[in-house]
Amino acid sequence: MKIGIFVDAENITRSGGYAMRYDVLKEYCSRYNEPLRLNTYLTVDVERSKADKEYREKHMTYLSILRSFGYKVITKAIKWFEDENGTRYGKANADLDMAVDILTQSQNLDKVYLLTGDGDFTRVVQAVQNMGARVELIAFRYISRELLHEVDQFTSGYLIPNLLSVEGQKPEDWGKDGFRVRGVCYSVHEGFGFLRVYNRDCSGTFEVFFHFSELPEGHFVNPEDVFEFTLIDAERGLVAKEMDVLYKKIGY
Repeated sequence: MKIGIFVDAENITRSGGYAMRYDVLKEYCSRYNEPLRLNTYLTVDVERSKADKEYREKHMTYLSILRSFGYKVITKAIKWFEDENGTRYGKANADLDMAVDILTQSQNLDKVYLLTGDGDFTRVVQAVQNMGARVELIAFRYISRELLHEVDQFTSGYLIPNLLSVEGQKPEDWGKDGFRVRGVCYSVHEGFGFLRVYNRDCSGTFEVFFHFSELPEGHFVNPEDVFEFTLIDAERGLVAKEMDVLYKKIGY
């Protein structure tokens, strides 16, 4: 299977995926085969880079890290404008570059992992599917409803073990008793429900029970809601404690 990864980095960063680990993303998408294309699209403030040595060095280090993981980094310079009040603002949009690359490169791919929540990519998804490729979406928050409806599969980035680090924990702590994990609700009953959580190596999932008393105050739970919680290995099985909402299902 020929696989491609396309990351709308600015959208992901602004929409819950700040500090996403690109090495973990590659590992997750490589479960069945090594990706043929790994593209990430970033913006850069060229003016600031010329004047601010610290900014320039951090940016170059970040790009080097991404390239060391095997990603091709496509950068788009921020353009600066002034509004009618004289207020200066910057704009940079790599969407067109990303859309063109997806359309041209997907002709040689069987599966595309798309990382964005931007509804502007809905037509791109349709075109790629019409070429015979499968499109799977990975995103965190503020995801276009139209995009969710169009892709072949959606996986919340919160659910992929260590794609976003859990504060105060080592990657190997995922799934251990007394540590924080993230899971998605798949079954709701009167006063209780069940969550599905990935194994640390994504080889499968396991089930966790939760009681409504552990939900945040005022939260009405639905299937597909995503939570972070403390995993407790209790006498009768795995139980979720101290639940926090990360993603609330968008209504249809």
